[in-house]
Amino acid sequence: MDLSDIAKRLDLSDSKQVVRRAAELRRLCDIQFDSSVIGVGEVCKAVICLEIAATRAGVLFDRQKAVKLSGMSEKAYTRSFNSLQNGLGVKNKLDVRELAIQFGCVRIIPFVHKGLSLYKTRFLASLLPSRRAGADFTRPVFVAVAFYLCAKKHKLKVDKIKLIELSGTSEAEFSSVSVSMKDLCFDVYGTEKEKKDPKEIKGNRELLDVLPEKRKLEDGGYSSDEGSEPSMYKKRKTMDKQAYESWKKTVVASNKQTKAKVLVYWVYSGIYVLLESFEKYRLHTKKDEDEKNLVSKRTVVKGVLLQQTIQAIVAIILFTVTGDDGAAAGVKHSLIDLARQFVTAMLVLDTWQYFMHRYMHHNKFLYKHIHSQHHRLVVPYAFGALYNHPVEGLLLDTIGGALSFLLSGMSPRASIFFFSFATIKTVDDHCGLWLPGNLFHVLFRNNTAYHDVHHQLYGSKYNFSQPFFVMWDRILGTYMPYSLDKRTGGGFEVRPVKEVKEI
Repeated sequence: MDLSDIAKRLDLSDSKQVVRRAAELRRLCDIQFDSSVIGVGEVCKAVICLEIAATRAGVLFDRQKAVKLSGMSEKAYTRSFNSLQNGLGVKNKLDVRELAIQFGCVRIIPFVHKGLSLYKTRFLASLLPSRRAGADFTRPVFVAVAFYLCAKKHKLKVDKIKLIELSGTSEAEFSSVSVSMKDLCFDVYGTEKEKKDPKEIKGNRELLDVLPEKRKLEDGGYSSDEGSEPSMYKKRKTMDKQAYESWKKTVVASNKQTKAKVLVYWVYSGIYVLLESFEKYRLHTKKDEDEKNLVSKRTVVKGVLLQQTIQAIVAIILFTVTGDDGAAAGVKHSLIDLARQFVTAMLVLDTWQYFMHRYMHHNKFLYKHIHSQHHRLVVPYAFGALYNHPVEGLLLDTIGGALSFLLSGMSPRASIFFFSFATIKTVDDHCGLWLPGNLFHVLFRNNTAYHDVHHQLYGSKYNFSQPFFVMWDRILGTYMPYSLDKRTGGGFEVRPVKEVKEI
């Protein structure tokens, strides 16, 4: 994946300087060492280079989105980030004064310096003389931990997570150094055990250090505090707002998909209901529909509505967990990519539904208690297409749809069109009408007559494929050819053209 594409997904495409710096770091990484040695793939390497460049440039960076894009766990990403940063020699350099200004704790500066000096002296004293020369106290984690412990002792609140990010270390290493400092320098970093009376500290102007936006020059602050740089609180609120907006877009996309499927289902099946009076196009007579079907149309409507409610809930959960319409909106897919995604989704859905459908026929328990509900419609009609047992709807339609969505790589927006198309095709397969000029009958061998064979007693163990192709029936020997003959009195009749054998 190109670096500019990754920058778009991380909302850094407008920061040209960051992208250029990240490209330089990536080339430097390729020259200096093999990143595969530390287990960093090309995409993850590009993401880390972008984070290093953004951090050093002071640009807001969404690490959660970066971790998701890298395909690694958060711990693995942090470990790779630190390894790559150390290998490139671009570790963050923390200055105590800058940290104090940034977090609004300027009065602890001398305590931090004193604590660092004391820790270095006592730590070296605890080492063997031969090991003292190799001790490295220049790493940012020591400054970050000393600053955090001093702030904690003086009852000043600082963002520990942000300190860990600024120091470029892991939470485990931060905690380890913290324990070491408290053990060796308890007289400096040890926290007070007694609570002070609020009346004693009321009005203390030094406590204004806690809130940079309330500290002014006349209170002992610095002019840099009043600049345009947003506070860490505001940055965190901005990132939280972005995460909420991304989640909101995901839920909206799932709602659109669900509403589109429901609307298409009832509108398209409603058209066929209006056409049912044309006996010359029916595959079964109206009398057969009333006598052979084992369930009332009112019950069918209730069952379909229940099915659609379950699918809506699962869709919202699926899109919330995996959807990222905000990132997808920034990437434009070509028509070739969309066509590839649609064909992939069709093949995945067909494969899943064929084997699950066939298994439900061959497992007596599943057929008796679950799948037989759908076969109560011996004479199918349009709005009965989704009349299934809730478990069958979950296994065949919901999970099958989720797999086709995930494996095809389509965006939530593209999935709206795909699942609307699949819904129309499913309704058409159950409509019970052979209309002239129907494109589904021309383009697909898996059509109304083909599926009608499966709903009859003689074809219940054939023609399992749905909703698009017939390839699995042909490959695995469950394909039953048929002829479409005109029926006396009007309409058509579907007849098998080979002797039915038990399989």
